[in-house]
Amino acid sequence: MARIRVGDSEVTGDGRIDEIMKSSGHNPDAYLFIMEGVPVPDDTEVSGDEFVDAIRVASGG
Repeated sequence: MARIRVGDSEVTGDGRIDEIMKSSGHNPDAYLFIMEGVPVPDDTEVSGDEFVDAIRVASGG
């Protein structure tokens, strides 16, 4: 299963990043996803031994 690092924890699963995040209770719109140093869209399919960093983004003024 692919691993997504979210802060100090990890979420695992195979499929689209956004679906994996939603199923674990995270809002994918609140994160930027990085694979091998490159930003990827949240509808990217992941599986196997792939690793994704989920970086929380904030906006406001």
